[in-house]
Amino acid sequence: MRNTAISKMLNIQYPIIQGGLQGLGTSPLVSAVSNAGGLGLITAGSFSSKEEMMKDIEEARRLTSKPFGVNIAIGIRKPMDEFVEGAIEARVPAVFTSGNNPEKYMESLKANGIKVIHVVPSVRFAKKAESIGCDAVVVVGYECGGHPGRDDVTSLTLIQKAVAELSIPVIAAGGFSTGKSALAAFALGAQGVQMGTRFLASKEVNLHKSIKDKLKDLQETDTILVKKSIGKTMRVMKTERAIELLKKEEAGAALEDIFPYISGESYQKFINTGNENSGVISLGQTIGLINEIESAKDIIQDIVKEYELQLELLYKNY
Repeated sequence: MRNTAISKMLNIQYPIIQGGLQGLGTSPLVSAVSNAGGLGLITAGSFSSKEEMMKDIEEARRLTSKPFGVNIAIGIRKPMDEFVEGAIEARVPAVFTSGNNPEKYMESLKANGIKVIHVVPSVRFAKKAESIGCDAVVVVGYECGGHPGRDDVTSLTLIQKAVAELSIPVIAAGGFSTGKSALAAFALGAQGVQMGTRFLASKEVNLHKSIKDKLKDLQETDTILVKKSIGKTMRVMKTERAIELLKKEEAGAALEDIFPYISGESYQKFINTGNENSGVISLGQTIGLINEIESAKDIIQDIVKEYELQLELLYKNY
């Protein structure tokens, strides 16, 4: 797999980045991804305090000498200032932000030599990220798990347009889990790929075994879009609970009626106990291409091998 602007920027072997997995982006997975040549991301939202995150960063550094970053979702549920401070104190090389505008953190992050990469669902937001000084953007297409934005534009179109209209590197996300899809991303002009769903189905991720085992049998049709009614569209695993949530939204349910389905407490119960009737979990359409649970090392090696084989076949055929 080729060396790109992103692999050079982040000092990693392969331009493959682990997505920010809420509650699951912790040291076992992060260190395994980084040891395999990609970039693991400690997810700030996995912790109740800066101190907890700092401890896990220390543990990740015990497990790997390779670079890893921190993912910080800037939202409305709680202030993220302390987690930004923690990333600076820990002197991580890169911070990936998502959600709200990270502008208020830019000066302090950049002053400490930290690369700032913002996750966006549209070219408009990508341009804004570039204008405030972000070093790169992750452009997320409609196929993604989590938040695809409001425009329902697929990665195939969105990534090409972003590459054409930006001068900073673009990382492709939403529908990428294989070597073939990584090759397609580079053909579209991306300089790297970010994968959330693929690493959700890894041996190292701290997801309840019953849910992890279920992932192997799911198809691309086993996701559903919820939270449209509150302007926070989210692609999740299609479960009875998720379908029930969607029906409530379609019937005009108020926020207080749907909150038990989407609260942090219900999500933690889901991932920790495997109780599908507690909450919902982000899942991308690319789950239909994943049929086994592998180590992060094997996942990355499989991606690289398939990428190189497909590239060789293309050269032979054309």
